[in-house]
Amino acid sequence: MRSTHDDSSSKKSETTAARPNRSPHVSPETAERILSAAVKEFSEHGFTKTTIRSIASAAGVSPGLVIHHFGSKEGLRTACDDHVFAAIAESKAQNAEYAVHAMQMIFDDPDMSTKIDYLMKSLLDPSEHGQRYFEHYVDLVEDYISHGFAGYAFRQSDDPRGQAATIATLALSPSILAQRLQTSLGTNSTAETMTRLAPHLLDLYLNGVLSATPEGQPDRADTEPVSDDARPDSADTDSKPTDPLGGDQS
Repeated sequence: MRSTHDDSSSKKSETTAARPNRSPHVSPETAERILSAAVKEFSEHGFTKTTIRSIASAAGVSPGLVIHHFGSKEGLRTACDDHVFAAIAESKAQNAEYAVHAMQMIFDDPDMSTKIDYLMKSLLDPSEHGQRYFEHYVDLVEDYISHGFAGYAFRQSDDPRGQAATIATLALSPSILAQRLQTSLGTNSTAETMTRLAPHLLDLYLNGVLSATPEGQPDRADTEPVSDDARPDSADTDSKPTDPLGGDQS
């Protein structure tokens, strides 16, 4: 005859077996903490000087646990790239309604400011990570051109990749040239600089730069590219051929 105590013990054992205890050190929250610490360490000390050990110390975990979650320093760097890029893109979308104040709001957030510092270091890094990051940014802008962004529609071009790369360069340059701009404008921070630049950037996006063009020149920047045959310096090779050394064969 089984006692009630035996039944209770059996059910308790089954429940314990069904819900195994998970170490808090392997939880998603731990991985997020490691990512945040890595982004901060990379942004402050650069990618070469930052070590797995220093990241682990900043996150309050062991170096082995960092490797457990991300495999290697390269794997962690890639995860940081994706994490930062997604966070910045989401923040821009959420603040788009504030127009000229959107970037100021992003830079005023200490956490986002750290992520932007990381973004700049990654873009300027000569490794393949830097190129991957820039391609990721251009891809995002190209998607905005095709599908719009937070209610804004983009002028369409015959060369959307070139258009996207141009817009990406314009959008990233204030952060890349932050120190130069602060000296030129007399500002004390990137957030303050963006407050000065944002109205002009928005006006540039909406209205362009030129108010008039020379007579006979196109007044739109999205005209078809000039073909090689139509360029002023192109020669009529049929009427005046030249030899390989540049001599006149007529």
